[in-house]
Amino acid sequence: MTRKALVWRYAVHQLIHWTIVGITIPVLILLFQARGLNLQDIGLVMAVWVGSTALLEVPLGGVADRYGRKATYLGSLIVNILGSFALLYVTELVGMLISAFLLGASRAIYSGTLDAWFYDAFQQCRQHTQTFHTAQSYVNSAVTIGLALGSVLGGWLPDYVVSNGTQWASVYDLNIAVVIVANTLMIAITLKLIREKREKNKVAVKATHLSVSAQVLSEAFTHAVIKRLMQATIVYGAVLSAVETFWQPYLMAIMETSAKGAEASGITLFGILAGLYFLMSALSSLLAIHLLAFCNGSHKALMCITRILAGVMLIAMANSSDIWAFACFYLVFFFWFTLGNSSQSVLLNEHTEAQHRSTMLSVSSLVVTCGAVVASLLFGLISEHYGISISWLICGVALIASSAWFVLIPESRSAVSSSI
Repeated sequence: MTRKALVWRYAVHQLIHWTIVGITIPVLILLFQARGLNLQDIGLVMAVWVGSTALLEVPLGGVADRYGRKATYLGSLIVNILGSFALLYVTELVGMLISAFLLGASRAIYSGTLDAWFYDAFQQCRQHTQTFHTAQSYVNSAVTIGLALGSVLGGWLPDYVVSNGTQWASVYDLNIAVVIVANTLMIAITLKLIREKREKNKVAVKATHLSVSAQVLSEAFTHAVIKRLMQATIVYGAVLSAVETFWQPYLMAIMETSAKGAEASGITLFGILAGLYFLMSALSSLLAIHLLAFCNGSHKALMCITRILAGVMLIAMANSSDIWAFACFYLVFFFWFTLGNSSQSVLLNEHTEAQHRSTMLSVSSLVVTCGAVVASLLFGLISEHYGISISWLICGVALIASSAWFVLIPESRSAVSSSI
């Protein structure tokens, strides 16, 4: 298989996967509020969600390296279906926490599986004219387009329930039911599209999961390049969590104070805005190829500049009080915030040994989720008592400050070798 064919196959798979994920994104927090949760309760639920991911992230990454990335991914779909069933039927906080744990576990099982498979399969392809950065940018675009499509659908479904008079416990429950059906179909799609050629991992056979995980964790925080990526990733996870958790209540508050916005807009607006956000992310992935050339091929320069600009946009978003001003700042924020993701993926994969790739990618996701856990608990409390704007102002300043870590990344492999 050529690299072009592999990228096409994987991009289609990821587009479908993330379309399904996108269905719940524009309504998830609204669903929690419909169940009677306040912002502090929601922060606790999201902390359990991402906390379960953090707890299982690294050991399950080792399972994928040893027993197969495709099989591990299929297992994540089954757990996601179970968690979605729980979310569909529970109404109390305890039940919501159980559902959140299952859905977070599903994310941990998935993390680092097919991404690692794709990198290894890409390197083994016969045709070598396409670079991994270019391929990853195309895949990232497919991911964000899928999220956009899913988000638009997810925003439309509650309004469809209202207009059609269908009886559901909540207008958001149809979203969960659609996800359950779609993930069931996704199992068959994965069996068709993903072809894994497994090679026996001699290192993994000799070592225990715990020893491999400990080795990779140690490398993640001592390697001259990877440790800087991890430091910035903690802040990235915290900021992402703070924005994703509270943008829906923030926008709803703006709409409620605007008679015109309240009359003209329904939940569909949330889906459209979420969809446009993901399209902006897709655009940023494509433009990353050209902007990297503008930065003379320096991944660290690209990441530093874009994170600073994202921090500025987040501060502006925290001070917005108009629907369209908020929408503008929200979309531009995510454009800059996601533009450096392909560069980070390149650096992380380049400096990770092949037999530990899934585990290292899981460590990276672990760091994101650790930042998200802290953000969910801390900013849930701050937002409930002092306002969402204060939480976002803190995040914007932290994002700008954290960009300094990219400056400390060595430029070349020789520099890396001498600084480890």
